[in-house]
Amino acid sequence: MNDDDQTDGMDLASPYSLSAEDVWHYRENGHVHLRGVCTKEEISGYRAVLKSVTAERFAGASKMSDRPEDDFSRVFMQTFNLREADERAAKFIQSPRFGKIAADLMGVDAVRIYYDKAMFKEPESRITPWHQDGPHWPLCSDHVLTMWIPLVDATIDMGPPRFASGTHKNRVIGPKGIHCDSESFFGDYIRSNRIPVVEEEIPAGDATLHSHWVVHGARANTSGRVREALGITFYADGLLIDDSACSEENQPVIDANLGNRRPGQRADHPRNQVVFVRS
Repeated sequence: MNDDDQTDGMDLASPYSLSAEDVWHYRENGHVHLRGVCTKEEISGYRAVLKSVTAERFAGASKMSDRPEDDFSRVFMQTFNLREADERAAKFIQSPRFGKIAADLMGVDAVRIYYDKAMFKEPESRITPWHQDGPHWPLCSDHVLTMWIPLVDATIDMGPPRFASGTHKNRVIGPKGIHCDSESFFGDYIRSNRIPVVEEEIPAGDATLHSHWVVHGARANTSGRVREALGITFYADGLLIDDSACSEENQPVIDANLGNRRPGQRADHPRNQVVFVRS
């Protein structure tokens, strides 16, 4: 670690105070926007760390126009488990502050990390089609959520997340995948059921959290700037691997992010660190 590391002394151990309204909003709508989860100084310091990891992994990426039409990087560039590449990134991602927020929203006593993921939506990137996360993951529970943290101010024209409020209550609604078919299916579902869609600017330092059952997506990035964001997926400690929500043709679903545990086994691999335990 460099002597001039901007993250010195930033362990994010101090808790964030959720209101009763925050908790109600998450459970009722399947998503919530929290203001000031991190200070500007914290985000600035850790952004430099996270950018250093992503710069290595994204090096050599071709121009947008040179990528295959079906390449997912035309939606956004992604790379997983930055916490395993840099101890300073791990200090941020595994912070007790984030873990407690996740535990309080879900109403559980302890949480683990499934994975973390940088999601950089470049200028000219396409829409992120409507989709659900739950049908992709072998964790069939109401106690799984993702915290989405912008590292820069995510203005509307950059494509911050948008959510179809309340859609988490029905669990699996439509097709697995993040593609034109999911966009069409869920778009029709939202319109025909008159489901309210929430989309708002997310300043750096704020965060959104959403259930893995809620339908969500994002518009194209037309801003000319990269939408830099980090996602951290948490789940309640004690869950079993359960792929019953995943498509039958892909079962059993065995995920290296969960230590290749098989359905029926506990989701307690050492790489899925416990980041908060209620005392």
